[in-house]
Amino acid sequence: MFEAWLHFATIIFVQALLFVVCAYRQKRLSDMPRILGWGIFTGIGVGLLSDLIWGKFFGLWSYTLGFGVLSLTLTAALVYGLFAANILLMRRVRLLHFFIWIMVMMATYEVTNHFFRVWTYELALPTYAFLMFLVAGYFATAFFIAVIWHAFLGYRFSLIDNLLRSKV
Repeated sequence: MFEAWLHFATIIFVQALLFVVCAYRQKRLSDMPRILGWGIFTGIGVGLLSDLIWGKFFGLWSYTLGFGVLSLTLTAALVYGLFAANILLMRRVRLLHFFIWIMVMMATYEVTNHFFRVWTYELALPTYAFLMFLVAGYFATAFFIAVIWHAFLGYRFSLIDNLLRSKV
């Protein structure tokens, strides 16, 4: 069990490092504590909902730490929280930049998880379909978080404003 918690800590460390890099690139280092707080707040809601529906109910993934209250809460607050904080840092970027950064985050998370297993996907898909599943899942979650902040919490996202202004 110690090894599972060590792997979890490694995943969190890598995500935190990625958050610092993103904050530096967006010139938002001084805003990091506030953004991280909002990320954790949002991550708890989105993470618990996602893990209970897609992970536990539909069985798309499992955790080495299981689906207990402590592990789900920590995963929601830290894994999803850091992911959400990264999203909040990208309020001023265009859709393509947003998509590219989400793919960088996805690749970093999944490669780290490959070596320090925290979650396992319970899908029997060909490689291309699995990659499409990952791309769609990460992007949909990121966009969902951006829409929540844009619509309900007053954080304006340029990419959403641009999508709403464009004529489809």
